Amino acid sequence: MRSTDIAIREAAATFRDIELDHPLRLAGATVDRFTLAIVKVTAEDRAGRLACGQGASVLSVPWSWPVSRLSWAARDLAMRALTERLAATALTTGPGDPFAICAELAAGLTPKGDGAQDGGDGEPMPALAAALALGAVDNAVHDGWARAARRPATSLYEGFALGRPRHLLPVQHVVGVGDPLESPGRRARPEPSARGTEGRDHGGTAGPVRPLRAWLRAEGITHVKVKLTGQDPVTDARRVADVHRVLRRSPGGHHTISLDPNEGYAETSAVVELLDILRASPAWEALTYLEQPLPRDAPPDPDGMRRIADRLPVLADESLAAERDLPRLTEEGWSGLVVKAARGQSLAMRSLAHARDHGLRVTVQDLTAVDVALAHSARLAAALPLDWPAFEYNSRQYAPRANDGLPGHLVQVRQGHIVPGPARPGIL
Repeated sequence: MRSTDIAIREAAATFRDIELDHPLRLAGATVDRFTLAIVKVTAEDRAGRLACGQGASVLSVPWSWPVSRLSWAARDLAMRALTERLAATALTTGPGDPFAICAELAAGLTPKGDGAQDGGDGEPMPALAAALALGAVDNAVHDGWARAARRPATSLYEGFALGRPRHLLPVQHVVGVGDPLESPGRRARPEPSARGTEGRDHGGTAGPVRPLRAWLRAEGITHVKVKLTGQDPVTDARRVADVHRVLRRSPGGHHTISLDPNEGYAETSAVVELLDILRASPAWEALTYLEQPLPRDAPPDPDGMRRIADRLPVLADESLAAERDLPRLTEEGWSGLVVKAARGQSLAMRSLAHARDHGLRVTVQDLTAVDVALAHSARLAAALPLDWPAFEYNSRQYAPRANDGLPGHLVQVRQGHIVPGPARPGIL
């Protein structure tokens, strides 16, 4: 029992519809809209002090629940309903620290998804979608706990060697599938997809899409993530080579490229082929790591994963939905883990601890984080000791207006960096 333990006295969830200015295309999916879930709690510590906390998560249907017979709206509604149910359940937990409280909440979610939230058609929610719903509540509990203690959350965590927070974050720019590289592109209507949008145009329809070259010149960015199709290693390698040529002709010194097929490749052999093609090209010198090339439910292939990891570090992302996944991912041969604020502060910190204990590498990435979610993600990235410090900040590309309420130092990129701001009580 600690004096900083809390109980949750009030909890409520609200939701904000976010429409992208132009679609973000992934391997087999298109994101043109999502729901920002914001949970607010009132926490009471053992001394009776009250504090308000808030946390957010991006409820991204195409990323977390890509294959379904349900409509996008039904899946989105189910994720919202689960967020509300978990927020209400938080009132019955504790007193305890936020890890214990959120472990109680997570215990009610099944390993293969949350069957209690079925979208009205008997289809269980995938574990990753449930993790995003839990993430908003988890983040609010951590924020309320730290605010009650009047300290930054990272200063309260015991057993984590965090070091001093960084005051500058290098920004990582995202190049979506089909995003223009040198000449402005058209804001196209997204194609219907079973894995993503249903063909509705929820973003801006007028004006050109800013090409990569213009972003690099305007903001001095030197770190880029390239979304790959996962359909053909030769085509994907050509896309990476094209991006690298743009980078080499841009100012800023040494540039880096990470690769993200978003589960697009079906076999490890195709991933190895991709990397072998790239290893023979000038782009190889800029490559840093590869995110989630295989489906989250792909059969384990430790030998194939080792062949990939021997060439380039390969990090688990969509395969990580809960703390119980960490031992399995280590056994399967992943080089490291992607930490996402949207999956919750508890899983972020547990993932970091597991990685350090097992010799895995870590980076912070996120979905199209906006508003409170962006502020949290930036603070998390600034606090954690990372193997690759570049901070994915793609909402400035796809949904900049959703960040209008944030301070300029956080949203404006100068010389390739943003300023997360000084540490203060809570997680934000």
